[in-house]
Amino acid sequence: MPNIIAALLACLGIIIGSLGPWATLFTFSKAGVDGDGVLTLILAVVAAITLFTVLSRGGTAKFGDRWVAPAVGAITVAIGIVDAMNLSNLETTLMRTTVSPSVGWGLWVVLLSGAALCVTSLTVAQIVGKRSR
Repeated sequence: MPNIIAALLACLGIIIGSLGPWATLFTFSKAGVDGDGVLTLILAVVAAITLFTVLSRGGTAKFGDRWVAPAVGAITVAIGIVDAMNLSNLETTLMRTTVSPSVGWGLWVVLLSGAALCVTSLTVAQIVGKRSR
């Protein structure tokens, strides 16, 4: 039970992070939903729905649905890493000064929540697998 609640909280973190800024430059920012944040938002909702269905069935899995949330966590982390690396490689010269955007708090929240979802939901999947046997 604690692991599934932690996994659901991680899904909420991904949703919040997807709506937050992923890139900031001076006072300007770009929200996650302007890019890959839409994908992470949809994936987090799918993972949350799957976790709720496993919880509502009393911890039993059907059709391999116990592996949806760990896969979503891994995909979310991969998206976050790729986007953070792309941001760190961007730079431009402005009035003889090199400037580059920084990773916004939304992307950090997505990365950390995706990792938490991966770990906690993997534990849930293992426990559910033992119950289903």
